[in-house]
Amino acid sequence: MSDSPRGSALRLIFLLKTIASGPHHFLLAELAESTKLPKSTLHRLLQNLVQTGLVERGRGQSYRPGRELYLLASQLVSRFDLARSAQPFLHALVEKWQETAVVCAYSPADHLATILRTVQTDHPLRFAVEQGSRFELAWGALGRSMLAFLSSGEVEAILREVKTGPLSGKPRPRREEMQDILEEIRRDGYARYFDGGFDIAGVAAPIFGADDEVLGCIGMTMPSSRFQPDLEDEQARSVREAARKLSEMARICYS
Repeated sequence: MSDSPRGSALRLIFLLKTIASGPHHFLLAELAESTKLPKSTLHRLLQNLVQTGLVERGRGQSYRPGRELYLLASQLVSRFDLARSAQPFLHALVEKWQETAVVCAYSPADHLATILRTVQTDHPLRFAVEQGSRFELAWGALGRSMLAFLSSGEVEAILREVKTGPLSGKPRPRREEMQDILEEIRRDGYARYFDGGFDIAGVAAPIFGADDEVLGCIGMTMPSSRFQPDLEDEQARSVREAARKLSEMARICYS
């Protein structure tokens, strides 16, 4: 666990995120261990959350996420759930191309993306994609398909933070080369990636919400040994069409 944040507001948000992603029942001591916050601070914050119904008392000395927290989450999900909305498009991509399909969400707060949902190919040889894992945007088709459409300030911040590839350990392409890559992605509307050394390839397209902000992306990953350049244009069309339809759904929900 990274260092806990400073300030009551940030700690309260940090605590809520920890509770939302943790077990259904938890003890104060368990929460203190996972958050690295003092028990006295946790107790005070928990009392505020209990008063608002976002956290409830459980059996004995335990706590649990409150019904108000579930209500808030359901209200947001009912507007647009990217993972659930993408499910039929993921299955359609796998059925047509027999490659693993993935949908990701972008988090502007930390400039990372999260793999929300995957549908695996039946091929015994496939690139493993772990649902729930987070990754940087400077690498691969998935990350770059989102990076290309962020503001220049966000792109600059992301490139400044990223130095080496998570798989290869290779240095990031030079700034000028990276700008050329991103310009090509903006022009084509999708990103491609190919690395024969690590046997990985893929195509991906961005998903937009209201005001054209980047929500995430949808794409396919495959071993580079199975990537066929003559099929890239058609695969890209499939991915772009899925992204376009998901973007339309998101804009309707957010309007």
